[in-house]
Amino acid sequence: MNSLPLFVLWIVTACGAYAVAKSRGRNCRLWFAIGLMIGPFAILIVAMLPLGPNAKKGYH
Repeated sequence: MNSLPLFVLWIVTACGAYAVAKSRGRNCRLWFAIGLMIGPFAILIVAMLPLGPNAKKGYH
């Protein structure tokens, strides 16, 4: 069984958690690490959190 696609998917979901955390004003590095640990659930969790103190409001 080839586990490379699963590994790539796990890295992509960690990058997704990083991007969502950055857009919502959260600690990007922390959420990248959490994304590595719990995978796609990290994206869902960080997306449901309220905006952080450094969140950009509106469109820039």
